[in-house]
Amino acid sequence: MLATKTALTIEAAKTIAAACEAEAKRLELRLVIAIVDDGGHLVLLHRDDGAQVGSVEIATLKARTAVLFRRHTRDFQDVVEGEGRLALLCIPKGIPLDGGVLLKAGDEIIGAIGVSGASDEADGDVGRVGAAVLTDIRKR
Repeated sequence: MLATKTALTIEAAKTIAAACEAEAKRLELRLVIAIVDDGGHLVLLHRDDGAQVGSVEIATLKARTAVLFRRHTRDFQDVVEGEGRLALLCIPKGIPLDGGVLLKAGDEIIGAIGVSGASDEADGDVGRVGAAVLTDIRKR
């Protein structure tokens, strides 16, 4: 039997990234925003002028971590900081830092946003702004 699933489009990714960019600009941050599909494959990458180049890899890794482990990367960071579970620093192909935010259509994971370039909290906040736009996109 075959399943039907919702897929992240480039148009949706552009809209989500634009919301992240607007929030970053409002906060005067220079960030990298990576959006991946449900398999962790890059759909869109945006790097602000002057953003640190190293954040390209980190933003992409944050997005992939969220998709591969089916949770926001903030969940991992909370466990490392709150419970001292340093073993999570070694998750294969993963990073336990806020800024990896799942994109969902209902309960279905369709991708993730990874944001890097500021503090972990600011990265996550910008990513959550982008994820919130997905609700509006789905109503169209």
